[in-house]
Amino acid sequence: MKNKLVLPAGIFAVVLVLDQVVKSLARTWPLGESKVVIPGFFWLTHTENTGASFSMLTGNNTLLIWIALIVLGALIYYHDTFKDQFEKICYALILSGLLGNLIDRVFFGSVTDLFDLGWWPVFNIADSALVVGVLGLLAYELWKKRK
Repeated sequence: MKNKLVLPAGIFAVVLVLDQVVKSLARTWPLGESKVVIPGFFWLTHTENTGASFSMLTGNNTLLIWIALIVLGALIYYHDTFKDQFEKICYALILSGLLGNLIDRVFFGSVTDLFDLGWWPVFNIADSALVVGVLGLLAYELWKKRK
């Protein structure tokens, strides 16, 4: 049992630490400053978001903190429902993404975003982990039902 937790725990730790380190570096640049990574395709742009995805609920940081705490509590309460390794990895991604953005909201009053594709809202590692984890779980559940 413990061996099955090593990979998810490692993923959780790496994603959370990497997210916080990258955001910390982004906060050293002026707000709105962009650095070109791949011309015409990918930039690092320092933005701060007090809302949720696609700037929904902008300015409602306290509400979003409470929502994150409720979801975090539910995830911890139902952690035993994630039985196999793939589910545990998705759970680790969701948890690290949720905590990464929650840390920003609590300590900085907003979420630091920096990955800029030009055609998509600016995002961060925690956002990516959340999306990959949720989509992974949804795809896995659909796959299990088809079997």
